[in-house]
Amino acid sequence: MLFTAAEALVAGMSRGVLRGVHYRRVLGSVYVGAQVALTPRVQAEAALLLTPGAVVSHQTALSLWTADDRAGDVVHVTVKRDPRVSLPRVSGLRVHEVQHLEQVRRAGLLLTPPERTFLDLAPYCDLVELVSAGDALVRRTDVVPEHLVELAAATIGVRGIRLAREAAALVRPGVDSPMESRLRLLIVLNGLPEPRIGHVVTDSAGGWLAQPDLSYPELKFGIEYDGQHHLGDARQWRQDIRRRENLEREGWLVRVITAYDLLQTPGTVVARISQDLHTRRHPGLAA
Repeated sequence: MLFTAAEALVAGMSRGVLRGVHYRRVLGSVYVGAQVALTPRVQAEAALLLTPGAVVSHQTALSLWTADDRAGDVVHVTVKRDPRVSLPRVSGLRVHEVQHLEQVRRAGLLLTPPERTFLDLAPYCDLVELVSAGDALVRRTDVVPEHLVELAAATIGVRGIRLAREAAALVRPGVDSPMESRLRLLIVLNGLPEPRIGHVVTDSAGGWLAQPDLSYPELKFGIEYDGQHHLGDARQWRQDIRRRENLEREGWLVRVITAYDLLQTPGTVVARISQDLHTRRHPGLAA
């Protein structure tokens, strides 16, 4: 599927054809058919062609571990440091060097393990971004938050390790999206009690009723994040309404937070949730 410009020329393809509408450049001198979607996997395969002995790492590895199909502006790989080897200088390719190279094979590609990927991202993320990455890795791989905490605690002398330790302690299982991670952290980092994630609510007969994104079950208070897809999917929108009506019939208060709320008026979000907790008399809050 992927090929280099040198291989194309040897096969008799002219540079004009290579640069035409039937092919696209992926990275450096690596090309692919124009009909092939540019995904993190295609980018990673191109990067590995340009850097023999490398493994996919950092944000590119995160995308592959978490099934994020959005192509990145920069493709990251890591190699074992060797002063005898010249690293490629290619726009859009970042080659990292380490003394000890950790790698696992997944779907035919060599990647840094999930835990290593988490630590590698620390120097390039803020706290919220790193916790979101950890939440996604826990959801999509067999890593559990305790693994990240233990690895961060045992690692010394690397960039970003303090942030990695702080973030690892905040990673949780069951988080569905980066925006839900952001919402949970907005609550917790502003000193409010930590909500439950994905708590299943049942009715008086024990039947499944709903599963709010975040909740305080003892207060019958749920918090839902509504992304843009809820507005574009009429069926999903109707289901959301029915679930909330069912919760309200059981005495629950449901607070709905949108992307605009979270990104543009976070202070208002915190104030609303704080007031709701006070109204519902959360024992962890001062009267």
